[in-house]
Amino acid sequence: MKNDHTKKILLGLTLMLLFSCQLQKEDQAGWRKVFQNDAEGKALFGDKSELMDAVRLGYPIRIGWGSTSVEHVAEADFLTIFEGEEVFAQIETIIGQAPTAEGDTLKIRFRTQNHWTKIAGTNGYSTGMMTDYFKDTLVGGGVDRYSSTTWYVMYPSHHLAIEARPLWREESPNWKKWKSADPPDSMQ
Repeated sequence: MKNDHTKKILLGLTLMLLFSCQLQKEDQAGWRKVFQNDAEGKALFGDKSELMDAVRLGYPIRIGWGSTSVEHVAEADFLTIFEGEEVFAQIETIIGQAPTAEGDTLKIRFRTQNHWTKIAGTNGYSTGMMTDYFKDTLVGGGVDRYSSTTWYVMYPSHHLAIEARPLWREESPNWKKWKSADPPDSMQ
């Protein structure tokens, strides 16, 4: 009897362990904040190499940033890794918008005629550009700025056995440095 009781306890513990491992993998799927840099490019959260691996594996990326009273999050449409050191993300051009407070009412309105886009980097650099789409002219932007950016990755619900290797050519100054390092583990 005692032996059957012990077997049941061990079976129960084994099932709990297997179930908890499965939950952990599922928890890793979906949108996750993986990195945040300050205006000087210093890491405030996460690991930049995890972000670079996600870019190299083609996972969807979002960036978030804010100012005095607003916060923005947008899909990154074009991503660049520069010499294995920094990531830059460009968002799709949007119609500008502006929150306005009128008495007790808060509204958000389109900025008539304006299209706007942004590039942000893990080194703190960012720039934006605004165009008047009626006149097809540049009306603002191209000014260097430095600001904090938060980086989000959409992880798939299934395991990919793909190694996140750099895509640059051997002529890059960091190629030899990367080649001499231990090869990165594939994502789990």
